Amino acid sequence: MIILKIIACAFSMGFCLMNISSLGDFVVWRIFDTSSVWDDDPIEWLQQKCVYFIFLWISFCGVCAVLAKKLKDFDRLVNFFVNLFLPIVAIWILSPYLGIIIAAVCISDTHLVDFYSALLSALISIVLFMVVVREVLKQIYPSKS
Repeated sequence: MIILKIIACAFSMGFCLMNISSLGDFVVWRIFDTSSVWDDDPIEWLQQKCVYFIFLWISFCGVCAVLAKKLKDFDRLVNFFVNLFLPIVAIWILSPYLGIIIAAVCISDTHLVDFYSALLSALISIVLFMVVVREVLKQIYPSKS
């Protein structure tokens, strides 16, 4: 059973870190760079992200194996990352669309919509991520009062 917890925790840790990296590639760098990673080759970008995720998963399996031996409450760490997984997927999917919708409604200049939609997507992702982490921490570590 501990091996499944280690694998699940490492998967979620790797996925969270990969999503932060993907946010940088997909949203944030669109603000600073005129040639997007997606314009070059989206299949190559996806392959790189898959290889990066597998590397992170394997690395975090080792980290989680060490943590399982050292931490008394490793189950809470596993619960935190496993409960964080699905909301992170939802944020990763929804934030670019929310940024595009808000920018398209508020801005009439079509050249600025791409810039502001990327900026809004990044901000929405960050805010939603902080809210989700707070709520998951409340579930894992409930208040004692």
